Amino acid sequence: MRVVLVITRMFLILIVLTGCLPSGDNRLEEQRDPHFLAGKAYLNTFNYRAAAEEFEKALETNPRSAFAHFELGLLYEQKLAVENAPAIAIYHFDKFLQLRSNSEHAPIVKQKILACKREIAKPFAVDPGAQAYLREYERIKAENNQLKNQIELWQFYYSNLMARGQAVLAPQSQPSRVENARGSIPPAPQIAKSPSQEYIKYTVKAGDTMSAIAKRNGVSVNALQSANPGVDSRRLKIGQVLNIPAKQGSAQ
Repeated sequence: MRVVLVITRMFLILIVLTGCLPSGDNRLEEQRDPHFLAGKAYLNTFNYRAAAEEFEKALETNPRSAFAHFELGLLYEQKLAVENAPAIAIYHFDKFLQLRSNSEHAPIVKQKILACKREIAKPFAVDPGAQAYLREYERIKAENNQLKNQIELWQFYYSNLMARGQAVLAPQSQPSRVENARGSIPPAPQIAKSPSQEYIKYTVKAGDTMSAIAKRNGVSVNALQSANPGVDSRRLKIGQVLNIPAKQGSAQ
């Protein structure tokens, strides 16, 4: 009987020396390490830097401490704002997976590794220079649309004025493409009144529309619009002064 006990003890000693303890025992040994316990205590007091230092010491004592790697991975992923923190977190999470590939924490650790990789890739996802070019493109596109609307309005003015036999003075200079790109909008064309044409002034009131003003003053909307080439009929402002074509031989 004594011989059996001696053989059993020798077998257990051999298992310990060769590091072949079951995974559950290894886990308990890792978590009983004084440095590991100190690290967990520091976590409870929110002293994350001191906790990281204790977990590092636990790895110095036992480089195969999977849970020390796990705790360090969490710290560098979530708590420690140091340079290359996501990369350090990935290193410790990878070490944990190498040592505990079948752990119940493995799926979560893999997700955290992906999150850290995305964090590292953020500065390179979109070139800042490309963003600036995109903003400039959108600005120029909006200005070009505004210029296009302005040109269409000019064409409307010219066609109506020519139909009425009125003389039109062209603008003194045409804006360059560079000026357009910088946001300068060409002024409305200057219209020379015919000697027989007179205008009265009308101040826009609340609720006024171009058609209502034209009807009230006995003129057509086209005539009213032609007399006010710089006015957007859809955006009349209270207090804005309009030219009302006076009827021949009368003044209102």
